[in-house]
Amino acid sequence: MGFLLFPSRSLSLVKIQPFASRPHCCLRKQRKGSLRSTWPSISLGLFGSGFLLGPLIDGLHSRVNLVVYQNGSIDFGPLHTNIWVPPLLGLFYLSVGLLQLFLDEMASPDVPQVTLEKTGASLLALVLFIELSAEMYKAGVADNLEAYILFAAAELIWLLLDRTALGFTLASIVGLACPLAEVPIMKFCHLWSYPQANIQIFGQGLITWTLTCYFVYVPFLINLSRWLDSIISNRIESK
Repeated sequence: MGFLLFPSRSLSLVKIQPFASRPHCCLRKQRKGSLRSTWPSISLGLFGSGFLLGPLIDGLHSRVNLVVYQNGSIDFGPLHTNIWVPPLLGLFYLSVGLLQLFLDEMASPDVPQVTLEKTGASLLALVLFIELSAEMYKAGVADNLEAYILFAAAELIWLLLDRTALGFTLASIVGLACPLAEVPIMKFCHLWSYPQANIQIFGQGLITWTLTCYFVYVPFLINLSRWLDSIISNRIESK
């Protein structure tokens, strides 16, 4: 009798154990496959946001002549921009946003949920930061003092909106790489320049503290890309 009960208990364990392990694997497959199915729609949303929203934010700097546009410059009322700025900022939004979603998949299956309110808050923080930098530049604040203030404000925004090592690393890389990427565009295409540059790189003038503007852009793009990913994924699942 005991011999009959023992194998039956073993069989029940054999049946239960694989059944308990399936949900975890299935969830990870769905998590990894979602970006492959949603990235075209997410890319369109990111590029469109950068194309439309980016020049408006950038206009806060051109309004005070921090940056002056040259070849291809156009004016829409008080907005001074360049015909190449919308597609370039669209590519910027697209690249950083998709990179963040890729890192989310590689780093952890547990991605923080982002709401529209948090995305809006990060956009508001970005706009206020850019406006602060423009007003200090317009008021003639010394470059070193403005840099200290903006670096402190950028750190505070990261603490409030992200507070992750991955987000800080990505923001730092973007903050350093993007000003350097402007150098060949200014040198060979002559699309814009900085009249009161305080550093020269390969013969092109830059303003050192603009890297903080790119840094603060990243928390907004992280939240925007995650929010787009969540709403597009939910729409696909509901069909």
